[in-house]
Amino acid sequence: MWRKVLLVVFISFLVIPIVESQAEQVDESKKILALIVPGLSFNEAEWLIYHGDSSIWKNASFGAMNVRSDGPYSYLNHMVTIGAGAKAVGVQGWNSFELDEEINGFEASEWMYQLTGFKPMTGLVHPDYHRLEDKNKETTHKGSVGLFGEILKQHDIARAVYGHSDTLEEKVRYGSLLAIDQSGYVSGQLKEAVQHKTGAPYGIEMNEDFLINKLSTNVEKGNQFFVIEWGDLYRLYDQQNYMEVHHFEREEKRQLKRISSFVTRARNEVDQVWLLAPMMNKQAYDERKQLAPVFYWGENAGGFLTSNTTKQDYLVSSLDLIPTFLAAYDIQEKGFSGNAIKQSNIGMVDKTPVITRVNEIVLIYKSRASVLSIYISCLVIALIVAAIFGFLGANKRQTWRYITRLILLCALWSPFWFLALAGVVDKLGIAGFVLTLITGSFLCGYIVERTARNPIFWIGSFTFLLMTIDVFMGSPLMQRSYLGYDPIIGARYYGIGNEFAGVYLISAMMLLHPILTHSNRVLRIAYITIMLLFLTIVLGKNTLGTNAGATLSAGLAFAFLCYRSVFQTWSWRLLVLLFGGALSSLFILLYMLQLTGEQTHIGLAFERLLNGDLLYIKDTIQRKLAMNWKIFKHSNWTQLFVTSYLLGAVILYRKRLQLNELGKQLFLQTGVISSFALLLLNDSGVVAAATSMFCVVSAHYYWLSVSKEENEFVIGKTINPGQAVED
Repeated sequence: MWRKVLLVVFISFLVIPIVESQAEQVDESKKILALIVPGLSFNEAEWLIYHGDSSIWKNASFGAMNVRSDGPYSYLNHMVTIGAGAKAVGVQGWNSFELDEEINGFEASEWMYQLTGFKPMTGLVHPDYHRLEDKNKETTHKGSVGLFGEILKQHDIARAVYGHSDTLEEKVRYGSLLAIDQSGYVSGQLKEAVQHKTGAPYGIEMNEDFLINKLSTNVEKGNQFFVIEWGDLYRLYDQQNYMEVHHFEREEKRQLKRISSFVTRARNEVDQVWLLAPMMNKQAYDERKQLAPVFYWGENAGGFLTSNTTKQDYLVSSLDLIPTFLAAYDIQEKGFSGNAIKQSNIGMVDKTPVITRVNEIVLIYKSRASVLSIYISCLVIALIVAAIFGFLGANKRQTWRYITRLILLCALWSPFWFLALAGVVDKLGIAGFVLTLITGSFLCGYIVERTARNPIFWIGSFTFLLMTIDVFMGSPLMQRSYLGYDPIIGARYYGIGNEFAGVYLISAMMLLHPILTHSNRVLRIAYITIMLLFLTIVLGKNTLGTNAGATLSAGLAFAFLCYRSVFQTWSWRLLVLLFGGALSSLFILLYMLQLTGEQTHIGLAFERLLNGDLLYIKDTIQRKLAMNWKIFKHSNWTQLFVTSYLLGAVILYRKRLQLNELGKQLFLQTGVISSFALLLLNDSGVVAAATSMFCVVSAHYYWLSVSKEENEFVIGKTINPGQAVED
């Protein structure tokens, strides 16, 4: 008997570890579902959150996603970008097909064989994969289509794609772009995932039971990645123009409830669900609601989504999705420009903060063009008026010159108020914001003109201080300012944008101006050096300004200022050596400023450069040049750029428009150098150059007017003191 007992115990010791090991293996496997819902916008997301029947939406992590691609706005371009993990563009005619579907009179597999020499026997067919790959190799972003799928394949992660967004007139099958490998292969079923349904848009809708069955069936062992293209909303909005209004509204709610039902069921079958909207419907697009909603269900319920790409609460980029999926499978892969999406405020079910923030962004985006157009025109008029009175030196109408000085001071105060009022635009409204901006600028201009001995110094000091505080706080005002960066455009998400970079640089020079008049050269150079070091840290640190172009521009400008503070004569050879040494030192310092904290686009550029990836640097330069040329051709900033540069050239050419005081001469010369540097070294250099040169020219014309006023007063007092007092 005891032998039997020992035998049972021995077998148990052998079997139990094996069972436990198998259980651990099963537990370690992970299923991730990417539910692609083209047409979903924040209008529908808000309805789901506040009016949906299920609490599933409140328990999701929620955020807004920038979906900008390398090409025009389209579902295809956005899906190629998401799948490549870099800005990319599609090719005309791209689609996915099942093996037995017909293309140009041939079976899809046969057509693929004719185009590529390869005849697939399983999986989905992508006849235009090679064209898509070749087209993106020609772009400056070099988006690698299929790289994500290839990485999953190398790690034995099964990939499957289901569903489509076909309409009556065209096939729309772009979901596979998120999972194909670099041979253009992915398994899946497109047609069976959609069923016939009387009364549904175009008579078809997603087959919920079929899809749930696919998610729940463990055909493959180990990790799995599913992509479902839920095309019902896309079809509904495509048919909207032909539908009766009330029927469309009822059908829209029905379709939203179906999505809610499916997500609720799918959540029980997989470990993670990501609901993604690669494009919003036309109505939302026309309303400028061009950020897409993104929902996530995982281990932790509730909360919001963010990433190091944006460094903004509630905001992520479509470039972040691939790094996020890879991180979920514990795959460490570098080379993608995005960052893994993170959860914040876990457990919070109230999604109102995201909705409120998106509404603020949309409000600024909708009115930005009109507000800035009027603002830029006003600045141009102010410069022209100042130039006319500056040119007509014989004009003795002091009242008009006083008004001109007041206008210039108001214009110089305006960037301060654009930043200071950034957080209350939604409360004031557009008209209220503009009125408050004008009132604040006028009052501040009037006060410093009447009470301050050096108004330019005080304007520069207040503007410089406010911008510095904002940067150290994480740029909450700059992110909401008309002169800040726009998350919908997505050119920049954090740090100091190019509009304010020019203002910040010239404000620092305004603050230094009284020191520039000091006779002690050693003291001047000491203050200039301290300011340069401070600017370099604020502009270049990866946790602060993160603006490489502005950092290098500041270095060149202040290196020139040091040179002119020591030498009175020009030596072009010495200047070239000085600029070369300054640039080399600044590059080293800029690199050192990226070594601590989270990686930014500057840190990524240095990493690529040190790895010998000169093509990446070349593509970056090409993008900067292309962006500058595009802005110059189409932007309102070109008016201010051309006007301020022409007037700056006139000032430098005509000696009668120049001032004798050394500090003001240094201010003008250094300001011109900094503006040119900003133009050449920034991707939106036209904007930075326009704002910086405007500040330089405005300050110069103000001083010119004051100088003439003082000269006339002295002349009048010498000739006829009584008459001068009477005037």
